Amino acid sequence: MPSLSIVIPVYEAEAYLAGCLRTIVGGGDRLEVVVVDDCSPDGSRAVAERFAAADPRIRIVSTPENAGSGPARNVGLAAAAGDYVWFVDGDDELKPGAVERVLAAVEGPGRPDVVLVQHEKVRDTGVVEIGELAGLAERSPADPAGFTLAEWPQIVDYTHTPWTKVSRRGFLTGIGLGFPQGWYTDIPWTYGLLRRAERIAVVTECCYQWRQRAGSSITRTRDDRHFDVFTQWQRVWDDFEDVEDQGVRVALFNHMVWHLLLVIGNTERVDPKKRREFFRRTSALYRRYHPGHDAWHPAEGVTGLKQRLLAARAYMGYETLRLVYRMAQRLRGSDAKRVAAERAEAAPDDDDRPAGSASEAASDGAAERAAEPTVPAASRVAGG
Repeated sequence: MPSLSIVIPVYEAEAYLAGCLRTIVGGGDRLEVVVVDDCSPDGSRAVAERFAAADPRIRIVSTPENAGSGPARNVGLAAAAGDYVWFVDGDDELKPGAVERVLAAVEGPGRPDVVLVQHEKVRDTGVVEIGELAGLAERSPADPAGFTLAEWPQIVDYTHTPWTKVSRRGFLTGIGLGFPQGWYTDIPWTYGLLRRAERIAVVTECCYQWRQRAGSSITRTRDDRHFDVFTQWQRVWDDFEDVEDQGVRVALFNHMVWHLLLVIGNTERVDPKKRREFFRRTSALYRRYHPGHDAWHPAEGVTGLKQRLLAARAYMGYETLRLVYRMAQRLRGSDAKRVAAERAEAAPDDDDRPAGSASEAASDGAAERAAEPTVPAASRVAGG
């Protein structure tokens, strides 16, 4: 029996699947790869069959009908034989040495229920952003080699994507945790997983490369299905109803508020005409699950202002703040371009670097990162 099963749900991934499979190297017979063809209409299955013919560790299974990445992962889990399961997306890639690092983590002493792995995000502009796991681990109040959610509640701030989690298969099947239908299915799956794990470990060396491609991710798609996020967060709170640990509930609330504000603030996700309704529903969850003013206070700065506006259900105030912030970002970007142009004009004639390119990239990147932060802004927790 293999030690690790990599499960890859595939739908319209023909252009990327070969690149993904080429990066899954090492492990010998301790590794198997289960490709789940989610009734993909393109040539994805043919790509998988070509690789499977050359590597007996690769198997292909199919969903009976197109079901989405979450249910496709459930099918892959049922077909997996490894001690541990790692869900990988077919348009992403593994970093060199990733398989061996994960195997070392799951085959060592302690046998964790869940291993969190470091990732990097590569935007379609080529900008690379390193995941926050290593930074979180440096501030961990518990042993990163083995802890529970109660011992380290702030770990909920690490991305809730399934491809950053390697789970013991017996643990997963034993708790009956699967992916629901819809968008944002990673949310209830991730927190249900962390809640039930008796031993969590981390691998801070980068193992996974998330390639954010235009048009290939729900984070870059404007669609009413972004409202599924409320269903998924409600599932989390229903699951955590009997969790009384205040530290866990505060950390989870803080992360939820950050995430919902992130989604509503992204014009590539929520139609501006639907933003009022999205804000209203965000405010309702905020007010329903607020852990109490003695336990949690809004953050500093702009983030805290947005949180206070949620509490007050002040949509027009939120829109005004958003407009002012974006105007300020544009002005800063214009100033950066002007300064770069002045420097280029004053530079020696033999300086053939593109005028303004570095500053332009820096200002654009800063605006992008400000609009989509990787770690929730720290809110003030009572006693901390």
